Amino acid sequence: MGDKTVYILGAGFSKSADAPLQSEIIEGILSINEDDLRNLYKDFEKLRDLFDEWKKDFEYFLSEVFFLNNRKYRYLSLEDIYTTIDRSILNNTSLKNIPKDELFKYRKSINALITTFFATKIKNNLRVKHIRQFAKFLIRERIKDFYINHDFDPLSVISTNWDIILENALIPEMDLSKGMIDYCFYTHSFKENELGKKLRSGLYARGFGNYNLKILKLHGSMNWLQCQECQRIYIDFFNHTALDHYIDRPNCYHCVNIRRNDNIDKGAYLNNVLITPTYLKDLNNFQLKLTWQIAGIELQEASKIVFMGYSFPLADFELRHLLATSIRNDAEIHIVLHQNDKPKIHTYKYFPAYRYRTFWGKRNIKFFYDGVEGYINENC
Repeated sequence: MGDKTVYILGAGFSKSADAPLQSEIIEGILSINEDDLRNLYKDFEKLRDLFDEWKKDFEYFLSEVFFLNNRKYRYLSLEDIYTTIDRSILNNTSLKNIPKDELFKYRKSINALITTFFATKIKNNLRVKHIRQFAKFLIRERIKDFYINHDFDPLSVISTNWDIILENALIPEMDLSKGMIDYCFYTHSFKENELGKKLRSGLYARGFGNYNLKILKLHGSMNWLQCQECQRIYIDFFNHTALDHYIDRPNCYHCVNIRRNDNIDKGAYLNNVLITPTYLKDLNNFQLKLTWQIAGIELQEASKIVFMGYSFPLADFELRHLLATSIRNDAEIHIVLHQNDKPKIHTYKYFPAYRYRTFWGKRNIKFFYDGVEGYINENC
């Protein structure tokens, strides 16, 4: 087996392409205006009216549950919001004066606001130079030895992000007749024909002797929608289709075809697949369980792990467990952080370097503080 590198992408990777950090989301939601919404959806008035309802729900929830005025909303963490809701739902109890059955409505409104905010922030990221450079590097390294040894896979990407910044950069650089992005489960095109052809999954591409490029998204993705009946996942490499779930409630066209003789003109609804920032994450989705299992295998095979823009938060205990049980003791580990993350002596314990050092023990760790762009320019 040759050397394999696994790249683990955190929020700092996408931040370099103008995606928001988690700490910026609440303030960002509250700052969205009509101009931000105008180009997101074909029916602007419908989106605007829905957005106003979601925002009203959000502000009422924060006021009632956390007793905050609107000037303090931005200081609350999303983990506190989601974990509070999820614990009440699991306990089958109300939350303050909000009954359990209404908690689902407020949770949905918050999800819709976050999805909308992401769509407004990163709709024009195709020209981010270093992201495109990284995409070209991944493709080049993947196919370099592919036609010599089909069994060897020299790299893969594990992402904790929802955005599709990397996919947006990869697809224009790929010859889709020779390779495909592989989410490591079977996928279907959200549009029956995209890029002039019916898109197939990476597994399908490998079956025909083409290369696959593994992108393992542990927390779901903004371009995935799942049928609630047949469990198919539909993808769109260029659009945040998760937003469609809250506006149009699209249907599964495979279920429509199956039911055509049953006097039923619609299939099951498609829902987004997003794991929200909560301490009570539900990872029981079949495709996500498969993604996590394959991620563990990729980490076991890796001789080198590169964390790019990942601060290693304690809240990600599921990923920390996966890393602890999967990464080899002799693996080389690169930690790519921003210059602002460089630790200071008296406050060392509050910096990502401390969390990495205490977790990885005697392993070979190297820190890079030139940011994601600097690391890519130097190493890719």
